[in-house]
Amino acid sequence: MAAIDDQEATPSTSIAWHDAKVWEASGFSAFLQAHGIKRSDLVAQESTATGDGALRTEQRFFRVKQSQKDGASAVIARVVEDLRQAGVPAEIAPRAVAWVPQFFSLPASVPLARLASYQRGEIYGIDISSGFAVSLLDLQPGEHVLDLCCAPGAKLTMIADLLAQRGSVTGVDFSRARLGACKQLVHKYKLVVTCSSGAADTDVDAAASASAPSPAWRCRLFHADGRTFNVGPKGEWTSDADAMEVVVDSLEVASRDAKAQGRKRKNKSARGREQRTRRALDGSARASEAPNELYDKVLVDAECTHDGSVKHLQKLESLDAWATYVSRHLNDGEVARILALQAALLRNGFRLLRRGGTLVYSTCSLSLQQNEAVLTAFLGEKPDAELVPIATTGIPCEPGQVEHTVRFTPAHHTSGLFIAKIRKSE
Repeated sequence: MAAIDDQEATPSTSIAWHDAKVWEASGFSAFLQAHGIKRSDLVAQESTATGDGALRTEQRFFRVKQSQKDGASAVIARVVEDLRQAGVPAEIAPRAVAWVPQFFSLPASVPLARLASYQRGEIYGIDISSGFAVSLLDLQPGEHVLDLCCAPGAKLTMIADLLAQRGSVTGVDFSRARLGACKQLVHKYKLVVTCSSGAADTDVDAAASASAPSPAWRCRLFHADGRTFNVGPKGEWTSDADAMEVVVDSLEVASRDAKAQGRKRKNKSARGREQRTRRALDGSARASEAPNELYDKVLVDAECTHDGSVKHLQKLESLDAWATYVSRHLNDGEVARILALQAALLRNGFRLLRRGGTLVYSTCSLSLQQNEAVLTAFLGEKPDAELVPIATTGIPCEPGQVEHTVRFTPAHHTSGLFIAKIRKSE
């Protein structure tokens, strides 16, 4: 580790995350140079009247849940009330983001999770660049979508919302801990159909009917390796599948709830509903036997070195923390592992995509190796993969070094994100 002036920082001294001397001493600057990343991509600055190049105010973003019956304007009015209740100054209010519907920004210092509208599930936090990546899938209700690296779940929540909970969303992640956070979002934002636990006996029939699995919607979470995941949108997990576990399945949840209601009042109509529940589940199992059941849309937001995520970098508050991050996560062996993982995830996601379908590949790294190089190698292997141009007029992003790809950087008030939109030819 290179030395820096003692009076400016010691290994345990709390420092600004963008301290250039700490970047140099920890080896982070060397990583940036080796991967074609400029410091100006990460550190957002603007000229002030005095020309001091002060750092811009950081923003956080949230999305209004599309299914809210009274619309975004009513939700935002409640958010403003919540801000005042939380003691946030009157001059601070949500600002709409014109280029991604339902998105709004607030200063990063605003405690979003403390707002009642957040706790009620009317809004959810998601970075604007990630939201833009999801929007590029051009989702239509009734489609079947695979989110191959779904945790911690904000993008999967947005996918389900855009589908209007018609069709299906299948989330896969290898991290059990992060998948737990995703499961919490799935239940908080009601992405699975469940009946009311407090229904009176006279309402049991209606409650059980509402909880019956619908062929119009299915939400599933799998703890599995995205490189080898092999379950189609209408397929079923089998117990002999290697290292795979179903964490959430809305059909299973609905079936379980229907049975619980049936135990309260086991009349003829309740038994009929239970039989319909079983038939729905059995029908899904039979559908899995049909060949070529593939996804309409696939999102591969691959694991990376997180070098473009200011949120991650800001957690490094000392020279020791920076040096540990560089030595553990940016060493040559770890980068090689990540590059192989990214390539395998992209290949498998494309394999599970139907012809004519769309795949969006993204990472929160700004590394040329993890983005353009992985993509170029993939396109060389797959003659049926073609890049789709991305409209960027009025959007604060830059073109990538492969035509039709884009890059968001922290210098443009967003988290860093590389995005490529790929179509599988007919």
